[in-house]
Amino acid sequence: MGLFESAARKRRAAELARRLAELDEWDRRYGLGGAPPGHPAARPDTGWRVHSTDGLPPLRALDPVRPVPAPRRRRGGSTLVVLVVALVAAVIAFPTQATEVRSWATAAGRSVLGMPATESAAGGGTRWGDGLGEVVQRWSPPPGAGLRGWEPPRGERVLPTVDPGTSDAYAYLQTQPGGDDPVGFSPCGPVEVVVNPEGAPDGWTELVRGSLDRVGAASGLALDLVGESDEVWSEEPRELGSPVLVSWSDADAVPQLAGQAAGLGGPTTVEGPDRRVWHASGQVVLDRDDLARPEQHAAVLDHELAHVLGLGHVDDIGQLMAPVNTTGRIGFGPGDLAGLARIGAIGCPGDA
Repeated sequence: MGLFESAARKRRAAELARRLAELDEWDRRYGLGGAPPGHPAARPDTGWRVHSTDGLPPLRALDPVRPVPAPRRRRGGSTLVVLVVALVAAVIAFPTQATEVRSWATAAGRSVLGMPATESAAGGGTRWGDGLGEVVQRWSPPPGAGLRGWEPPRGERVLPTVDPGTSDAYAYLQTQPGGDDPVGFSPCGPVEVVVNPEGAPDGWTELVRGSLDRVGAASGLALDLVGESDEVWSEEPRELGSPVLVSWSDADAVPQLAGQAAGLGGPTTVEGPDRRVWHASGQVVLDRDDLARPEQHAAVLDHELAHVLGLGHVDDIGQLMAPVNTTGRIGFGPGDLAGLARIGAIGCPGDA
C-alpha cells in the first residue's frame, strides 16, 4: 500500500466517523432517524398509525393492490458490478465502520416502515397518536333524583400514596370548582374494571392486567379486573359506580376512531351535594383494526386509562400523554408519573 493510498484510506475513515457522529447527534436531538428542521432528510410528524409520506394509512391484508407500472430497463450492468466490488472492498477494509453503518441503516429503514428501530422482548417502540381530545362524560341527575344511592367510597386509603417526583410536565382533565385540585376517583375504594373481549387480541387478559398494574402502581389507586361484559362504547355517561369498561371496536361502530385515532377514553364524573366533583366510572375503546402489535395495545391502553383516571394531554413529546407520539415512547414519562401520583393522592370524601 503506497503512501497516497494510505492517506486516502485514512481520510475516508475520518469522514465516515464524522458522519456517524453527526447521525448519532441527530438521533439524540431529533429521535431515531430524525434530522434538523429544514434538512432534506427531515420527515414530518406522522400519526400513531400513519406512516405514509403522503399521510395515507398503510394497506391492510385484504386491500386491493394498486397496480405498479413495470420498470423500464436501463443499461448499467457494468456500473452495478463496479459498485458491488467497491462495497465489498469497503467492508473488508473497514469492518467496524461498515457494521455501524449497516445498523444505522437498518434502524432508519425500520422507522420509515413504521416498525420498531430494534427488536426486543416487548417488540420495541412504535409511533402512534390518538388524534382525539380527551373525553369527560358528565352525569347529570334528573331534578330531585340525587345520586341514586351512589357515593364515592369513604374511610381509609386502599393503597399508600406514591411519590410524584419533581416533574411538572402533566395536565389534569378537570380541577375542582374554584381550585387547582384534580378531579379523580376516591382512593378509599377500588376502581373496578370489566372487559368486553369481542374483537380483543389474543392474550387480552394479560394485556389488560399489565396495564392496570402499571397505572395502579403509578397512581396509588387499586385497579381491579373483575370480569367480562357485553357492553360496548357509548356516547352516554356510564351508570354511577359501574365498573370502568374496556372494549375494542372500529370506525364503523365508533366514528371517532376514524383517521388517526387509535383509542378513546375518559371518565364519567358527577358533582356531589358538597359541590366536590368525583369520577364515578369511565370507559375506553381501542381500534381493533390498526393496533397490530402488543406494545401498541399496551401503550394506547395505558394512555387511555390515564385519561379515565384524570390525566389530560400535555404538550411534551417526552411523555406518553402527548396527543401524538412521535418519539416511539411506550411507557410513562416522568411528567405522566407525577400527574398520576398527584391524582391518586387526592383526599377521601369527608377529609378536611
